[in-house]
Amino acid sequence: MDISKELEIIITEDGSSSLRRKDLGEGYHSTHGAIAESEHIFINSGLRYFHKQHPKKRINILEIGFGTGLNAILSLDFAISQNQEIYYETVEKYPLNDDIISSLNYGKIIGKEEDFLKIHSVAWNKEVEINKNFSLKKIDSSAEEINYKEDFFDIIYFDAFAPAFEEKLWQETMFSKLYASLKGKGILSTYCCKGDVKRALKSSGFIIEKLPGPKGKREILRALKP
Repeated sequence: MDISKELEIIITEDGSSSLRRKDLGEGYHSTHGAIAESEHIFINSGLRYFHKQHPKKRINILEIGFGTGLNAILSLDFAISQNQEIYYETVEKYPLNDDIISSLNYGKIIGKEEDFLKIHSVAWNKEVEINKNFSLKKIDSSAEEINYKEDFFDIIYFDAFAPAFEEKLWQETMFSKLYASLKGKGILSTYCCKGDVKRALKSSGFIIEKLPGPKGKREILRALKP
C-alpha cells in the first residue's frame, strides 16, 4: 500500500522534519521536536541506558515501526560514536517512497546523510552491513504476522502508531511474542503510557517503569524482561 498521498512534511520545533498522516490526523513524531523525542525515548532511555548497564560486544535491537528511519540513523550514530557493534532489525508495513525520504533532514542535521540514504536504499528482507559497526535488516510486513527469534534481542523500540490506529499491536498477544524474543534483562522502550498498554505489558511478564517524557509528554515507559 502506497500511503505517500496521505503524507505531508512538517518541521518540528527542534528543526528536524517529520511526517503527518492526513487520513489519520496523526504525526510520526512530536511537533516539539522529532530528533529530540527519539533521542529521549529510544536512544537515551533505551540504547544508552542498556549500553551502560550491560556492556557487551554486540547489541541486537528490534524496532517495531521503521517509519522515517530516524531511530535507525540515531542508533547508527550511537554505534559509531561508542564503537559499539549493533544488529538492527526493523519492521514496517508501509515503506516510504523516495520522494518522501529525500525530503527528510535527519542525515543532514546529525552529519550522517550518506548513511541515512543508505539505510533507506538497501534491500528489504535481507541483512546488510551499513558500516563496520551497524548491520541492518528491514522487513516489510505487519509486525503481528512475524515469528521473531526467541531469546535474541537486547532492546526493542516499540514505535508503532498509537493504539487508536494500530490496536492489535498494543495487546498482550503481541507483547508476549516480543517478551519471548528478548533476552533476560532485555528492555522495551515506548512512548505510550496508557493504562491498557501497561496492563498488557505486565500480563506478558514485563516489569514496567514509568520515566519522565520529552517536551510535551509527561511520561514514557521502559519495560524489563527479568
